[in-house]
Amino acid sequence: MLKKTCPLILSCFLFLAITHAATAATQTAATELVQLLNNFHTIKANFEQFLIGKNGNKPGASTTGIMMIARPGKFRWETTQPNKQLVILNKDRSILYDADLAQVIKRKISSRAAGNPAMLLSNTTTSLLQSFTIVKLRGTNADNKNNLWFQLTPNSQTHSCQWIKINFVNKELAAMVIADNLGQQSRINFKNVVLNSNISPAVFAFVPPPNTEIFNE
Repeated sequence: MLKKTCPLILSCFLFLAITHAATAATQTAATELVQLLNNFHTIKANFEQFLIGKNGNKPGASTTGIMMIARPGKFRWETTQPNKQLVILNKDRSILYDADLAQVIKRKISSRAAGNPAMLLSNTTTSLLQSFTIVKLRGTNADNKNNLWFQLTPNSQTHSCQWIKINFVNKELAAMVIADNLGQQSRINFKNVVLNSNISPAVFAFVPPPNTEIFNE
């Protein structure tokens, strides 16, 4: 005669099995994302950034420009429309230049900045793994091996975002969607992506034009 198995023991085994499967899936997603990011040490791309409305539409105008990255730690984000602005990150320092205001703001990068696209894409993958829990999203498009989506959730509540989604098409960076702590979502589409070209170090330095106000924070 078979003895009845204790329901509590069955529940414990089931919980452990689910937890192990979830952990394994997370590790697999993290490994895959790291491999995709490590495909490039430099990247150039045009970008279009816009807010996402409740119905998935664009409630306002788009921001367009050019992005350049040299990993690790160097990032240039130049907005050309509708206003001319320049953001440069070089290691632990950032520079924001507003051409219309003729102002430069220099500041030290805080740990909260780890959630923005600049730090996420330009930092080392070791830093990324320490800062986020990574899952691979499933769905009609995500199941296509040539169209992959990953969701990154900050491990710390001090981050400035709720989550970040990254899209790769044919192993090439295609888009990012970011949800801030107020629930507002914005999307960045990348086009004309060029990987591993030579980018001059001068691109990540900035000499203010004459008569520019400089603020150090």
